[in-house]
Amino acid sequence: MEIEWGNGDIHQLSLEGVRSFCPCALCVANRDSQGQKSELHVLSSNEEAVTAKVEGVTSVGRYAIQIKWADGHDTGIYTFDYLKSLWEQDSN
Repeated sequence: MEIEWGNGDIHQLSLEGVRSFCPCALCVANRDSQGQKSELHVLSSNEEAVTAKVEGVTSVGRYAIQIKWADGHDTGIYTFDYLKSLWEQDSN
């Protein structure tokens, strides 16, 4: 994913990274619960079906985008500030 900001800066993010840090309540809860589990993690059927392929992107006001992933997941609202923070984490 490539984002061109209003000031001309261009940031690139991997779709896998964007998907793995989906900000929806369900994905945040799943990530939180995985942090509390033991080293062994067995993938659920839902997790096996996860894809980083994008079917569509919709603007949400002037502050965010909503991504529809090929597996049907589309509840995450990615604010531009959140996307910028993902890039900053990835670039460090």
